[in-house]
Amino acid sequence: MTSDRRLRLALIGLGRLGAIRARILAYHQPRIEFVAACDTKPGADEWAANNLPASVKFYADPEDMMRNSGAEAVLISTATATHAALICLGLDLGLHVMCEKPISVDVVTTQEVVAKAASKPHLKFLVPFSRRYDDSYLNAKQLVENGSLGNVHAVETMCIDQQDPTGFFVTFSAQSGGIFVDMGIHDADIGRYFMDVKSGLTNPKRQVNRVVAFGQQAVYGELAKYGDADNGWGMVEFANGKVLTTHLGRTLKNGYEGATRVCGTKAHSIIGGNSTINRVEIRDEHGVRTATTPDAFTLYDRSFINDLAEFAGAVLDNSPMTCTPEDAFEASKIVTALQHSFRTGKPVYFDEDGLPIMEKAVEVNKKINGHLNGH
Repeated sequence: MTSDRRLRLALIGLGRLGAIRARILAYHQPRIEFVAACDTKPGADEWAANNLPASVKFYADPEDMMRNSGAEAVLISTATATHAALICLGLDLGLHVMCEKPISVDVVTTQEVVAKAASKPHLKFLVPFSRRYDDSYLNAKQLVENGSLGNVHAVETMCIDQQDPTGFFVTFSAQSGGIFVDMGIHDADIGRYFMDVKSGLTNPKRQVNRVVAFGQQAVYGELAKYGDADNGWGMVEFANGKVLTTHLGRTLKNGYEGATRVCGTKAHSIIGGNSTINRVEIRDEHGVRTATTPDAFTLYDRSFINDLAEFAGAVLDNSPMTCTPEDAFEASKIVTALQHSFRTGKPVYFDEDGLPIMEKAVEVNKKINGHLNGH
């Protein structure tokens, strides 16, 4: 039965995605009452005053907002390094929590957060992966489920951002966990989404056999000091023999391109093979051309509406959610292992508990942290 009441929700973070979320909450979510917004950056209060309804109260401190705004749920749209602490605070204060991916930049912290969420089953916890809420990906999922593609044995993905002349993501790399953790978590998740990676397993805990990754600093050489790349290639071998391959990049000149090939024994499905923003062609002295989608926020614009609507329904009506905490944890393990493989130049295997074996992770992290601290 659908509830008539609205979900009182507060937002933390008014950056690139946070600003998009704020406008959607304010004007495109009839089942959500947007009660408060928070950002610690100077000037954020002015942006909120100029862009949000007067009924949305602004806070400069996340805990103050969570305690005193009257919200019953919180959406976290901040830097990755802050996610885990904010999620735990929200849950401890009795709030339902929705948080942008990933939960954390490391496996141990992610596992702790997922365990905390599991200990509070009366609270909803959602880490939405945008492609699961995209109409084209949902259509391809139906093809998988009705058998039109046959046995899906492999998934190939490509996700390349437009070059950023400001180099924002270079400094952001210090908090993002790296290209595989920050960008690749969507690809790891969508591979799991389309392939039945749990089938045929004698040990359900161990879904992945091994991963291997390679990378370059083709344009942004400064990324090397963060143990990061502007182009990365990863391969994931699941324990049942299915395979995911991905190419991640930040060096495209024309815009954003993201595509997924779902490989089945009867047919293949390609999603996003054409990156045009619309169906208009420009014909001039340069030839025939189309405009490219500028970024993922534009390509998956409906996703950011759909996942919020699902979260509201889960809280208000106890309806099921597309993404589970297990999905977030499994994707996080894969991309953390891929980032480690890139940094060490070696494949990463998974143990019988389903955890990546990264014996040298401490030494690698010390080296990277030394660069960050100027040593």
